[in-house]
Amino acid sequence: MRIRVKAEETVYLEYFVDVPERILEISKGRLSKTYLKNAIHNWIDENQSEFNFQEYDSDRSWYDWEEVGEEWNNEY
Repeated sequence: MRIRVKAEETVYLEYFVDVPERILEISKGRLSKTYLKNAIHNWIDENQSEFNFQEYDSDRSWYDWEEVGEEWNNEY
């Protein structure tokens, strides 16, 4: 019996960046850390296309398999 095993790969990326001073200044007078976290989150959403993300880890795991016919009998 020949089977096909399906898998997925997740690649984890990271990018180190300094939060702009204007974000920190705007948040300075606020009492809540939530305000700062939301401001940073919004800034990342607006600017992430400019980040040069680097791979730091990945995970590959299979999730399904199925029996296949003779048409899948070629080697890769």
